[in-house]
Order: sequence, then structure tokens, then C-alpha cells
Amino acid sequence: MNRFQFTPRKTLISLALILGAGSAMAQDSGWYAGLGAGKAWSDIDNGGIASAVTASGSAVTTFGADDDDTTWKVLGGYRFTNNFALEASYFDLGQFGFNAGLLPAAQLGGNAEVSGYGLDLVGTFLKIDRLSFLARLGINNTKVEQHFSSALGGRLPNGSDRDINETLGLGLQYAVNDRFNLRTEYTRYGIDDSRITEDSVDTLTLGFTYKFGVKPAPVVVAEPDPEPAPAPKPLLEVTLGAEALFDFDQSTLKPAGTQHLDKLLEDMRGLDYDVVIVTGHTDRIGTREYNISLSNRRAEAVRNYLVQGGVAAAKISAKGVNSDEPVTTTEQCAGRRGDALKACYEPDRRVVVEVHGERVAE
Repeated sequence: MNRFQFTPRKTLISLALILGAGSAMAQDSGWYAGLGAGKAWSDIDNGGIASAVTASGSAVTTFGADDDDTTWKVLGGYRFTNNFALEASYFDLGQFGFNAGLLPAAQLGGNAEVSGYGLDLVGTFLKIDRLSFLARLGINNTKVEQHFSSALGGRLPNGSDRDINETLGLGLQYAVNDRFNLRTEYTRYGIDDSRITEDSVDTLTLGFTYKFGVKPAPVVVAEPDPEPAPAPKPLLEVTLGAEALFDFDQSTLKPAGTQHLDKLLEDMRGLDYDVVIVTGHTDRIGTREYNISLSNRRAEAVRNYLVQGGVAAAKISAKGVNSDEPVTTTEQCAGRRGDALKACYEPDRRVVVEVHGERVAE
């Protein structure tokens, strides 16, 4: 009796349903071909052989089974989706046999050659990088040819049987590239009971498939990022030395310092400006926290004076940046102390006013 749970009719229905469901999935279609080879084995029906010998008036005294052989197959398939393909194959499952010693003294031998055609649905799933699992469900049309060294009165006749049975399998597939896959599979082929073998042949094979018509992936040349647009230059930029505006370490405008700001206000009267940015800078002497506060206070002092001089408060902003944007370098002032260091850092102590806008057409 066949040990499979599926019948050929149920197997065909299952194939049709799965293919129908798979047709709605994302497509990765194409034809492919492949080869496989490995080991096959089948249980020898020693009980049935012994019964036939007994019925002929003899008895089995010794029994040796040859229940494994090499196997190979050639296949062609069509992949419908990323997960489903239909494969047709021709396979040779090998030859299985036995030798028995009989009483009265005689020898009995026999072998069964198994080959046929298959039509299977192959699914791939649980893909991990290039590795994926395979599942095979299909039908086979298998021929079993039996040959005996003794007919035993017709109870073990030579013969050839062909019928349709089920095929089931599991395996692993490794994608070497878009065209070439390596496979290893365990497959069970259902066959009709014979006088020599049971009703199935199991195989373990290693093989490959090659997909046709795969175009090489287009080479995408990354375009360089566009050059960032240059920051708009201010219409007017004035750098005022801190010593001209403030006493050392102070943030109150000196009377002489206001003259420089009055000149700036006069220059701005010919401009149609949108934004005025005031930035205060300090040197690297002192702590960061203190210098941030000092640079902010100086920038605010200049801003307030310009607002008093007619600049709209909504158009002008002020900020202090400590010594984060120095003019001098550490190497320039290395080794200096006291007043010499203070004098070396003088260019860093400044207030910069940027006026952004358009000059009024004359």
C-alpha cells in the first residue's frame, strides 16, 4: 500500500491552487534548467520475496539486499514569481536488488530499475541573504523494470510497470548570482509496489540550476551632489575693532565708538536692506562662559544704537560667538604673556555688521 497521504488527483489540485495564488505575487519570471545527482535508497520487500519462495515450495536460508544506488536527474523549469516555479524532469533513481539462498539448494536473485518523469511545483521561502529553503510537491510517472534469475513457477515474473504517483521534497538553495543557484535536496518518489522494492524511493542530491535571459543589473553611476549655492554676499559688511567701540573688557559704547556707528548708519541710508546681522567676537583669553556673555552684550549694545539711529528692530539681530571664529592663530601668539598676548589677540576682538539687501537704484 502506498504510504503517501496525497493521491495524484489531490496533488494536481494542490498544484493548480498554489500556482493560482502565486500568480498574484510580485513577478520574477523566467526559464531555467538544471542537473542533480546523489544517492538513492529503497526498502527491499524481503517479506514479499520470502512469501513467494515459500509458496513455490522452497525456503529462504540467506538473504542479502542491495537497497541503495546512485541517482541523477535533468530538469527544466519556469519561475512564475519570486516564490513559485514549475519544474519538469527526467530522473533515474538507480537499481535495487537482492540475492537469496534457498532450500533445496538454489540461488535466487533479482533487481528493479527505476526511472521516470516528474512535474513539480517548487516553492522557495524563508530567504536569509542568499540562502533559501525549498519545498517540492508534484507527481511522477515512474517505470519499474523487474528481472529475476529464477521465475519460481511464475510467482516472481519479470515485468515492467509504469504508473503515476506523488513526489515530495525539501531542500536548501544558495544563489551564487542572479543566474546560478546551488541546491541540495531530500526527495521522496512514490512508486507502485513491486516484487522487489517497497512503494517509495528516497534521494539525497546536490545540483544546480541556471536561469536564462537574466539581464545584468544596470550600472548606476551616482551623480555627484550639486555644488551648494554660495551664500549670498552681504550688500555691506563692516568690521569694527572692539577697542574702537569699547574699553577693554567692557560692553558700554564709548563716545568715540558711536562715531563709527554713525558713519555706518549714513552708509546704510542708500540701501534697501532686508536683514542686518550684528555679531560680537572676543579673544581666547578668559573662560568660554564669560566670553560668550561679553560678546553677546557687545553685539546687543551695537544693535540698540543702530535701532536708535533708525534701523527697524524687526530687521536687525544680534549674537555673540565667543572666540569661535578667530582671525589669529594659536601659533601666531604662542609664547606671549600679559599685554603682549592681549595685543596679539586684538584682531579677534571685534564686532561685525552685515547688511543684506539691494542698493536703491539711482
